[in-house]
Amino acid sequence: FGDPSVQQNYFEDVLATATVAPGVCIVVADDNGLNLIGSRVTLSETSAGFQSVSGMKIDQEVDGPLTTISALTFTNGGELIVNSYHGETITFVNHVEPPPPEQVCDFITFGRLVTEVNGEKVVISGNAGGNKPGGGILGEFHIVANGVDNHVPDIDSYTPAGALLNLTNARIVKGIAKNGVAVELRLWDGGEPGKGTDRVWVKLGNTVLIGGPLGQLIDQGNMQFHDVCRGPGD
Repeated sequence: FGDPSVQQNYFEDVLATATVAPGVCIVVADDNGLNLIGSRVTLSETSAGFQSVSGMKIDQEVDGPLTTISALTFTNGGELIVNSYHGETITFVNHVEPPPPEQVCDFITFGRLVTEVNGEKVVISGNAGGNKPGGGILGEFHIVANGVDNHVPDIDSYTPAGALLNLTNARIVKGIAKNGVAVELRLWDGGEPGKGTDRVWVKLGNTVLIGGPLGQLIDQGNMQFHDVCRGPGD
């Protein structure tokens, strides 16, 4: 690159691509060039949902102990200079709206499902799924645990469980109980008779009451998965 003693700047262009996971910081350019020798880095964020960018400049005193960190104004697609004494950290902010949950047209009825947690019975009953007149999801359900009836009169979401239970036709039902508790109920109809075949998973507020990767088998009751639509026009 030449002799830095003649007080000329010598730079090399660098071309690279990098994939950065959310919340992770990675090194995209590293140059050990001495004073007046470095790499010229053009940094562009091309991912979807780009919102803003900010930066910090890090300067190390040449042949000295002093390090200075200061705010850096940077524009996406701008140029940076990196060597042993000068560096930058650049933070990009992106936001991409998640896709809406998969729409399903089926429903589940569950009559007095009973299972036991720490010696106490948990009773689950209700129905979920289908189209409510005027919009929304049909159904309501009760989860009685420790003597408290967590009654969810309106269902906020009814979606496939996917990998959460990893069972065909498993469903996740969510809503707010009348007592203000956020309730999540996962259901799977494992066939007849229900006892020893159907599975449930329950979360009340921040507490997983009935957990496990496949939930828990019920001791009493029966669940019925109906692979048809219900509601206006059905």
